[in-house]
Amino acid sequence: FEDVPHDTLALYGVVLAVCGRLVSEVKRLRSLGPDYVAAKDDAGASVPESSAEWLSPARELAKFTKDGARPRGKRLIVIGYTLVVLSTTLITAAYRVSVSKRARVNRNDYHEMQLRADASVRRRATVRVWVDHERHLDNIHAMQLAIAGVDVEVISPHRSSSGAFSSCAVVETPWSTALDKLVDDDIDVWIHERVKSCPSSSYDVVFISTDGEAVDGNIVLGQNRAAWMRYDGKSNPAFDASARALFAPLTLQAPHMPPFLSTSDGVLLVSFSLVNAAPVKGYALSWDFERDVEEHFLGALPGALRRVLDTQIEGQVLRHAQSRIRPRWSEAHNAFVVDAAQTPFFIDSDWPIDTSVAYTPVNGKPLHFAVYVPPQHECPLYILDEHEQMSNTNGFIVEGWGGIVIFNPPGCSAHNESERKLNREEISKFVTAFVQQLREHLGLTAMNLQKIKATILPPKESGFAAWEVDALVHARLVSDSHSAISTLSSLDKVISDMPDMAIPQEIADLISDSTQSFERAIALAQEMRYDEAAASALHAHAVAEAAFFHPFSLDGLQSYPIEYKVAALIPILLPMLIPLLLAFMREANHFALRTSCAERAKRRKKSLPTKAKI
Repeated sequence: FEDVPHDTLALYGVVLAVCGRLVSEVKRLRSLGPDYVAAKDDAGASVPESSAEWLSPARELAKFTKDGARPRGKRLIVIGYTLVVLSTTLITAAYRVSVSKRARVNRNDYHEMQLRADASVRRRATVRVWVDHERHLDNIHAMQLAIAGVDVEVISPHRSSSGAFSSCAVVETPWSTALDKLVDDDIDVWIHERVKSCPSSSYDVVFISTDGEAVDGNIVLGQNRAAWMRYDGKSNPAFDASARALFAPLTLQAPHMPPFLSTSDGVLLVSFSLVNAAPVKGYALSWDFERDVEEHFLGALPGALRRVLDTQIEGQVLRHAQSRIRPRWSEAHNAFVVDAAQTPFFIDSDWPIDTSVAYTPVNGKPLHFAVYVPPQHECPLYILDEHEQMSNTNGFIVEGWGGIVIFNPPGCSAHNESERKLNREEISKFVTAFVQQLREHLGLTAMNLQKIKATILPPKESGFAAWEVDALVHARLVSDSHSAISTLSSLDKVISDMPDMAIPQEIADLISDSTQSFERAIALAQEMRYDEAAASALHAHAVAEAAFFHPFSLDGLQSYPIEYKVAALIPILLPMLIPLLLAFMREANHFALRTSCAERAKRRKKSLPTKAKI
């Protein structure tokens, strides 16, 4: 008994006690019957048989048998009906509250699904290489541009690997003469106008022939999905390596998923705060966030990230919110400075930074960006980097929270107005810094472009190039696919390990929906339709999370051992059912005895006239 839990031993003891009591009651009931003891008075003397109080055996037997009339058993019927109805009701209620109702859940091999996901969501792309001079074709083919996961198609008016000029691009030939005279921004527009009907998984690399002029092999990455380089037709190992490295980022997998890209609802709440540390009359700043910041500077940002995240932007102004650390005066910089090692402690947890109550992330948190206006007696204030140099943006990133940019009012002096609004020139400085911080939070700085000797055209309106958003879409696809599998696998393990846990039909439907969305995402990824695949993977992740945290499954119901359920139900069932059961057994025994006696009395009554004739 050492291995048997104490709860189980207690349950066995209760069951044995109840069974023993039932056996003793049955024995006692079976011994009951008519008692023919002669009547006695209070003094203990026998009562005369002629007395009316005398109950002789004959009289008692006559009353008991009712002269052979069969008993109708009304009490037995009433007690039995009450016992059946009450037992059915109580047992049904006990069954419903103690026995879990489990819907049928389809079981899947999630390890096999994970392997298929790893193989299917590996990024692939099609690169069209444009060469308009026939003498350069052999050198282009000799570069060995083919990389695993990248389909290279050489497009030329003289010879094409696909047998056609291009399936979606409309280009006038030759183009080198026209493009060689354009600046990079105009070249980017020229290429985009001719390939805008091509799918998002295809990229273009344009070689611009320079007719023998020496070039430095510089590669230019545009704002869309195109790159170009000026090429003199000569084979150069360094130039060849740069050309091959240009295609490598298209197949790189994200090393880790930024937390702001992994929310199951696909929403990113960006909160901007203007923090006045110690405002006084003439030294206080404010802004018209919707008009001067959101519409003028950030209007294109939600549209640029729409394929990845539903970006929601809001702003507020805080007053009397100082930093936790006090800066030191630096003679070398002639300003107050904060060392890089102190920046993690810059934010005060008591800052009343709040977000809109209209939206709360399901399983994430808002991304905060704060413009910090230092107190007048600590102005100007600058952030130093690891090399004791002033930061270019005068700001820093707070991992998992957002970013801070220090704004020093011009001259650090008071103005005539009690509260001055920031002008657009001032706003543009810290908005540019915030966009750069947002790019780092989304993991774009981790892309391996160091091997490419390239000039990257900065996106002017949204801050995100189309090829960068493509990388985010693929990263989101990988993250949501893995998260959906992980959540479904965890839920399946919980269901398997807890066989008495209730599984509503809604949970089973959510699991089935998530599995179907996951399979759809895998199929779309194999077709290189990454935008649609990412949307399906996001849906699979969201539905899997909804199933795991359903209010009527893991969080709403608890799983108890059978001993606890029996212990909870016995105090309700036994006091109500045992008395009725014993009364029914007593009445059944009484009914059987009266029926037997009535039958014997009836036979005895029929035999009396026959004996009289003899």
